[in-house]
Amino acid sequence: MQSSQRRTILITGANKGIGYATIEKLLSESTPYDIILTSRDVTLGEKATAILQEKYPNSSSTVTYHQLDQNDYQSVDNLVEWIKNSNKKIDVLVNNAAVRQSTTDDEYKKLIVKTNFVSVVNLTEKLLPYLTEDGKILQITSLVGQLAWQGEILRKALTDPELTQEKLFELANNIVEVTKDFPYNPPFFAESSYPASKALQNTYTRKFLLGKLKENQQVYVVEPGWVQTDMGGTRAPLTPEQGVDSIWYVINLPFKRDPELNCTLISLRKVVEF
Repeated sequence: MQSSQRRTILITGANKGIGYATIEKLLSESTPYDIILTSRDVTLGEKATAILQEKYPNSSSTVTYHQLDQNDYQSVDNLVEWIKNSNKKIDVLVNNAAVRQSTTDDEYKKLIVKTNFVSVVNLTEKLLPYLTEDGKILQITSLVGQLAWQGEILRKALTDPELTQEKLFELANNIVEVTKDFPYNPPFFAESSYPASKALQNTYTRKFLLGKLKENQQVYVVEPGWVQTDMGGTRAPLTPEQGVDSIWYVINLPFKRDPELNCTLISLRKVVEF
């Protein structure tokens, strides 16, 4: 747990699901945070913020709202400008917003990869100048983003020692082609672009984002488990409250880089293989 120093946390896609449950957990605890709840839809985001403020009036933490559609680069720029003009710094960035469909056509596959990978990279890199010297980034992922879940084409490309960030984006732009040998596993997972988008995000984080961070900044890839949300569905074994445990755990790790733990994939508070 942290000292009484107030830290600022920005969570994307937080008007419902894992993001919302994470904020609720933080508001219910004694460690003080200034939390920025973001969502694509202003009405839903403001409603969620008001509900949380009313439910936790005596919380040591605060929650405020700002609109963010990470696929709308003007919306991203508006958020960055607001942070700049407010003289804010971000101590913890939680990249939570994502989309998933059980079945998709080729165009929706491209949208999933844009939302879950391309736009996350854009947002993260635009916020890097506003990350505190000992700040953290949490990339919320899924175990289906592990390399073992991918087809041979994508897995081979992602493990290529000569992979560059430019080549990584080329893979994203050619998502239909590079996932054509995806090992479908219905009914548990019969769609290729969501696992691929998370594999791309994981690879970006450990191969490229880590090198962009300052000496004491941290980044983690966090897998909350299969959770009962709009995305996870009703068959999921974990409630949102249970699913936020690993996220809450990483947020409350010391704000000091641990070389052995930094840039790892954490699931159920344990380090697992990418």
